[in-house]
Amino acid sequence: KSGKLKWGKKIMMDKNNSYELICYNTDDSGMFGEASRVVFPRDVEDVIKIVFDSQDLVPRGLGSNVVGGCVPSNSVVVDMKNMNEINFDFKSEIVCVGPGVTIKELNEKLKQINYEFPIICNGTIGGIVAMNRPGLMGGYGNIKEWIEEIEFVNGRGELTKFGKAEIGEVCGLEGITGIITKIKLKVIPLVERSASIFQSNDIEEVFVVAKRLRLEKHIVMLRFYSPYFSKLLGFPEKYHIIVGFDNQNGRIKGNDYADLFNKIRKDYYKIYEKGYRDSEDPKFLFEKLKEFVLFLNKFNVPYSGDLNLGIIYSFFNDDLKKKEVVKMIDRMNA
Repeated sequence: KSGKLKWGKKIMMDKNNSYELICYNTDDSGMFGEASRVVFPRDVEDVIKIVFDSQDLVPRGLGSNVVGGCVPSNSVVVDMKNMNEINFDFKSEIVCVGPGVTIKELNEKLKQINYEFPIICNGTIGGIVAMNRPGLMGGYGNIKEWIEEIEFVNGRGELTKFGKAEIGEVCGLEGITGIITKIKLKVIPLVERSASIFQSNDIEEVFVVAKRLRLEKHIVMLRFYSPYFSKLLGFPEKYHIIVGFDNQNGRIKGNDYADLFNKIRKDYYKIYEKGYRDSEDPKFLFEKLKEFVLFLNKFNVPYSGDLNLGIIYSFFNDDLKKKEVVKMIDRMNA
C-alpha cells in the first residue's frame, strides 16, 4: 500500500436563531448555562478570526462529557463539528484528523482500509484529546500515547504546532491553552477481538484474578463492575470483570462480542438513569484499588472501573456520600 486517502469536506459557517441556542446551554452533565452565540468554524482561518473577535469562548465537540466541560456562561460556543477532515497516510500509518471527527466516524473510515484507532469512547477527537481520555480498552492506554502532533490556536490567535515532547501542554488541559484544530494519530491494523466474563461474590478473589490477568500480554480490557452496577447491565448481582482480548482467546466472539462491547460502552447511561449523575474517577496504584472499593462498599456507592489503568469510577446521588469519598481519595493520594 502507498499514498494517501482523504475523507470529509468543509462546510460554510452557520448562524443560529435564539431557539437553536438552547441546545448549547447544556451537555450530558445535566448542568445548564447560557450561550450568547454559537459559531461553526470550517478551517483554521475561521478559528483565528473567532479568537480575535471574542472574549469568552467555549469549544464544543459532541457535548458528551458529564462534568460540564462545555457548559457556557454567557459565552460564545465554538462548535467544531464542521472541522471534520480525515487524511490517512499508508506509509507512516498516521491519520490526520479534524477536531470535530468522532471516534465512531474515524473508525468507520479506517475499517474500509482494514485499520482502526483503538481508543474507543464517545465524543469527538478534539474533546477526547483535551480531556486525555482513555478508551474502554485500558490496555491501549490514554489517547495521549497515540498522538504524534497537535495543532491549535492559542489565546492570542496564534497557530501553534506541538510534537510528542510538548503534547502535555495541550492534551489533558481541557482546552485552557487554546482551540485544537488538527491532530495526528497513530493507528493499527484492524484487530478481531474476543472477550470472556469473570464473576464472583468474593472481592478478594476478584483482585487475585485481576492481578494475574493484568500480566497477560493479549488482554487489552479489564472492565470492572460492582454488584449493583452489574445488575443494571443485565448480569447477575455479583462482581464482574469483562476481560477483552486482542485475539480470539476469549469465549465470546463475533456478533456476541460486538453486542457485549456495545452494552458496556453505554454503561454510564444505565447508572445515570438511576439518578447517579455525579461521579469521581480517581486513579490508584493497583495495590490500593481493593482498599478504595471496600470503602465504597461501606457507603453503598455504585462503581465501575478499569483495572488495566487503575481507575475506579464512583457514582453519586447523595452529596454527603460524595464528600466522604472525596476525603478518602485525598487521604489515599496524600
